[in-house]
Amino acid sequence: MKILCVIASALMVMGVTGCKEKPEINRIDLEQINPDDSNDYRYIFREEIQKDSDRENKRRQKEFSGGRP
Repeated sequence: MKILCVIASALMVMGVTGCKEKPEINRIDLEQINPDDSNDYRYIFREEIQKDSDRENKRRQKEFSGGRP
């Protein structure tokens, strides 16, 4: 009976530690690297650039619509 409790406890501990979220691996897109081995930083920050341009477009639309949503 003790052996079953130990095995059950071990399985629970392994399940808790093995099912956690894995850290994201840093990867570089091939489009980011130029033929002369320099970086094109537009690819690194493309999500931030897209968010900024979306915010700017929303602001412009509000200006032209007279402040109406």
